Amino acid sequence: MSMEDEFKRNPPPLPYEPGMLRLFLPLEAVQATHRLLRMAGRRESGVMWYGTKDASGDGTVRYVVAPRQQMRWGNYHVSAEALAEVVHRLPEGLKPLAQAHSHPGEWVEHSTYDDAMVSSNRILSLVFPSYGRKTRIFLHGVGVHEWQNGYWHRLDPDLAKKRIVPVDGEVRVEDLR
Repeated sequence: MSMEDEFKRNPPPLPYEPGMLRLFLPLEAVQATHRLLRMAGRRESGVMWYGTKDASGDGTVRYVVAPRQQMRWGNYHVSAEALAEVVHRLPEGLKPLAQAHSHPGEWVEHSTYDDAMVSSNRILSLVFPSYGRKTRIFLHGVGVHEWQNGYWHRLDPDLAKKRIVPVDGEVRVEDLR
């Protein structure tokens, strides 16, 4: 058994039913996420995206934060205390929308560890390849996952592009590591 086999998970119990909610993502948030993930060097790390939701449930990212965390080659960990610190710093009205983290190589599926460590099953979870290395095309090579029927499903790239919409806008960025 290879080390990668330890991270792989079982197939989904039920097929994915495409969701309709969109996440409006300012390009500044994408750039900040890449920068924060790359700053961890050759260690996995994570960032959280917070923002507002409209009446239909669509979200817009307004705040990107790297919480205090333990970063290692093959995983990262944010303690409950570090997550609480972020929540207490949140500007009024912001809600969790997504979390993003990096993987060492090109594999951007969730691992069993990733499944267990997502802070909420009501947000999207994104996995950036190569410790957050930038890509030329928006979301190219990034794994976008959504919780459904007890499983974190990876969205196919076309659906991910429909669900995560690039927009102009400013975001607040903090690195608490």
